[in-house]
Amino acid sequence: MRQIKANMLYRPEIATGHVDPPAKTATKGLPAGDSTVYPCVMFRRSLILTLSLVLTPLFCPALVNSGNPGGNRTAPTGQDGQPTDPGFANMLVIRGGAGVYLGNGWVLTARHITPGMIILNGEKRMREEIIGKMYKFKNAELMLIRLKETPDLPTVKIASSTPAVGTEVVMIGAGRRSQDHLTFWQVSQASNPWTWTEVTDPQQANMAGVVTDPGGLMSWGTNRISAVNPASAMGELLVTDFSANPAERTAFEAQAVSQDSGGALFAQDEKGEWVLTGIMATVGRLYPGQPGVGKPEGSSSFIIGSGVFGNLTLSVNLAPYREEILRVTGLSGE
Repeated sequence: MRQIKANMLYRPEIATGHVDPPAKTATKGLPAGDSTVYPCVMFRRSLILTLSLVLTPLFCPALVNSGNPGGNRTAPTGQDGQPTDPGFANMLVIRGGAGVYLGNGWVLTARHITPGMIILNGEKRMREEIIGKMYKFKNAELMLIRLKETPDLPTVKIASSTPAVGTEVVMIGAGRRSQDHLTFWQVSQASNPWTWTEVTDPQQANMAGVVTDPGGLMSWGTNRISAVNPASAMGELLVTDFSANPAERTAFEAQAVSQDSGGALFAQDEKGEWVLTGIMATVGRLYPGQPGVGKPEGSSSFIIGSGVFGNLTLSVNLAPYREEILRVTGLSGE
């Protein structure tokens, strides 16, 4: 991903845990030729950080994904193990994150984003010329934006029920640009924060992930719902776990970083049709001293510039708020 500036939102009630020493277990099937499983290492004061880029006006994209690092910047094709396209064209870059065009001129995004600019039809449009009004949800980290013009895009169907744990989802975000390879570290917990030493041999590593750079484009990845948190100050949340375990991970296992706020989670309903089921809002279970995470020198903004196996993405579950969305937008829901 890339260098971005994010507000920090501490949510200790969402994800907590204990410290286990990094370990590795030989197995088969890890991406990029790696044969090591990197377990989730949780720590006592788990941080949940909003992904909003508040100062940088770049239209920088992308989730990190371990199946095709640095790739997946065009709509999935349904071929070569890719899912079919759930609605890639409906994703809009907003200053600070992304949004989903629902129809009737309405865009759904995360509430903490300040939409000073939207890219529409390949053009940067400033707030005063493109945004008509905004509607912020009182009990969820969601916001609706009414555009002054109606794009020639299809209507997106919103999920009417909460996806079950284990449901595979397609994640689309406009976060930092992913490097095109996995990075491996030998991590020591003897210090606080931990000491992360990059290594080239995966067999010498006990942690791995994808590092990001400034800039990028919209991108997609996959994951599975690992939990549903019904009691949160941000609303009901869907949790996905960035896993290296071959028994758990998906083909394009993805994790959100800075600027992925407002990005989408799509799932297939009982008819096999794609529905919008979540809006990315925050990340969790970051590790002490995790590379790329922190405030750059001279900056007051917090950057989440890497996705390490064991990190979490937390997205607002849309099913409980579907009727409110339909009422405000005038969409039929069909």
